[in-house]
Amino acid sequence: MPLSLKSLVSESESESIKVQFAKVLENQLAKIRAFTDSSFDDLTNSHHTHPALEIVQQFGDITSQRAFQAKLQEINDETPSSEEFEYWDLETKLWRLVEALYSIRLSSSATDNELEDEELKSILNWLQENSVEPTVPDVKGSSNKLLHTGLSFGSENDKISVQHLDADAPLRSKRKFELADDEKNSEDFANIYKFVILGQIGAAIDYAKNTGNFTTALILVEALEDRNEGDNFRPKKEQNRSAWIRVLYKLSQEPYLSLSERLIWAYLSGGDIGENLSRASSSYEEYLNVLIQKLLVNHVLTKEGKSKFDYIHIPPPQARSISEILDVVSAANGTKAQEESTHPIRVISGSVMINTVESIIGSVDEYADENIFRVLTHLAIFLALVKPLQNPGQLGDLITLYISKFSKTDQIELIPLYLSFIPNETKSREVYSLILSSVTDKQERSKHLQAARRNAALMDEDGMVLAGDVAKDKLDNVLKMIVEKVMHSTASHYDKHGGTIVISDEDSEDAVSEDDVELCSAVAWLYDNNMFEDAINATAEVIRRFLRNGKLTSLRRFAEDKNFKSLVSAYNLQVTGEEYDAVSENTKLELASYENFVEGLRLLDQWRSFTADNNTYDGSTVEAALAKTTKLMNSLILNWFQSSEDRELVAFRESYVPYLIMELLTIYENAREKDWKYIRLAFDLANQVADDEANDLLRCFEASGQLKDFLKRVGQLSATATERGLNGLYCL
Repeated sequence: MPLSLKSLVSESESESIKVQFAKVLENQLAKIRAFTDSSFDDLTNSHHTHPALEIVQQFGDITSQRAFQAKLQEINDETPSSEEFEYWDLETKLWRLVEALYSIRLSSSATDNELEDEELKSILNWLQENSVEPTVPDVKGSSNKLLHTGLSFGSENDKISVQHLDADAPLRSKRKFELADDEKNSEDFANIYKFVILGQIGAAIDYAKNTGNFTTALILVEALEDRNEGDNFRPKKEQNRSAWIRVLYKLSQEPYLSLSERLIWAYLSGGDIGENLSRASSSYEEYLNVLIQKLLVNHVLTKEGKSKFDYIHIPPPQARSISEILDVVSAANGTKAQEESTHPIRVISGSVMINTVESIIGSVDEYADENIFRVLTHLAIFLALVKPLQNPGQLGDLITLYISKFSKTDQIELIPLYLSFIPNETKSREVYSLILSSVTDKQERSKHLQAARRNAALMDEDGMVLAGDVAKDKLDNVLKMIVEKVMHSTASHYDKHGGTIVISDEDSEDAVSEDDVELCSAVAWLYDNNMFEDAINATAEVIRRFLRNGKLTSLRRFAEDKNFKSLVSAYNLQVTGEEYDAVSENTKLELASYENFVEGLRLLDQWRSFTADNNTYDGSTVEAALAKTTKLMNSLILNWFQSSEDRELVAFRESYVPYLIMELLTIYENAREKDWKYIRLAFDLANQVADDEANDLLRCFEASGQLKDFLKRVGQLSATATERGLNGLYCL
């Protein structure tokens, strides 16, 4: 069946309703955990309402408030909101239906037939209690009742009208009242029928007495005795009940009674309800009401004992179950009742009646209306809380679809709560890791982590939550999965088997690929969640990938809000006193070396910006900045991975030390504006490279294929040194 619905609420309201529903679930988690059995058979819980029923009760309260607000807007003509009111009203009725039926299903120890009767009566009560109150005129008495018939005595009409002024006269004389009185009488019976069909027998009796229809009132007393108004049905001796039903059916066949009166007796006797259905054709709820009443009456007659009225045969019902009744309504072509039956909320309500909600859950897709998603998701969660689902995977799929919309709104903090209801732990982790891997903003990551921790604290180890022994492990496992999946999916983009590393240090968005961003975002989760060991290992891998491919801009972006030395220190503090250290000393030293290298890259970037902005070198801090740069760069040039036995780290030294030297030469050349000594420092650096007995700098240039570029750069420096003539050269 189609489950589409035009959105009737504003975006902010839609978000608010999601938050309200989520809070209900969150607030009930502790009660659900404490409730040791999903059945009322347990002596401990036999006098307590299942907390899941409290959930749907609160859902109904929320949507009822929405309906009230929509009706106020409609009354005040603020906005055209009749459709909005209809939606919230229908959803409220749905949750009331769920509450009513599952109160029976969770507590009843009846046989299947008895349970069917209980459910049918509950549905009928639900239809009656959730219908609009009848509008009837206020009646003061019946002093003028049958006035026109009385005046007709002795006239020409006397031959065709009744001869006595009492309500039963048409039955005895086979004649009718005067037309004006008959019309008034029909109107009175039509109003009585309005009360009867809503189960308001007491009100129907009062109205009958106030309009002079005392016989009708007396007959209805039997229905009142059979029914405790507002408290379902009162048991009664079936033989007496069936006799009363058969007599009413006979009464409904009397042609001299008005149609309005016959409707009353046909409804109560479950007789020929064709006219009742015609009257109900404009209302889905009334159509259901009439059909269910007939089926219930048939059940009474089926169980009856022998009666002296057995000769009165009442037609059998055209539908013998609630499922068949729904089919009858759906097939009532050309009626408004049939048209209304296609409303998505009514479709869902029907599935609740016949206990086939899971079939609808399995058919919903990502294109369904957001409100339908919300309703079905929470209905499915409710069902999972009260009994095992036949197909738990459907619940996981539905929740996944539901929360996929959160990532597009500001409701991402609700995601962990809903993931906790996915029965399959692996599925839950996979879904969560997929969602989190797309989050790149630091503040958004913080929101997710706070929500995950808050939700984990509410769940016990037996809950439908993520894997792990304790709450933190569950979250850690998800974050590890994020990093593992991203590392695996992007690995081929960073593979480099030998060859020269081409270094790119352009400060532009194009220099950072989507894979780079995904890697950085994934590893950031480990930092944010204080997973120091995993963060160290992942950081080392990410930096190696970037260095392997000359992606210095990506490396700088990755390191922007991080300090690798502090990360190692935090890890050391965390494992203090433990016998086993999962992170090797070599890895710790590697990260410390990367911190120094990144600091060098930051200084180089600052000097490039300084030059690009045409700043002068006469500032008070320039000298100190140059000294700091000289000290750090010399340390990197001489020591960075100089003694490493790791072949890849050696390759990094061979590629990046020449890069650092060339950049430092440029800084010195530009700094001659400050002091000519920096030209001398530039040539000192060049001489260091040439001294292959004292260091490996020349070998680095040779290995990286940058020796020619270096010699060319030295030549350019020599040309620059001639700016001051021979004096400039002699001072070198």
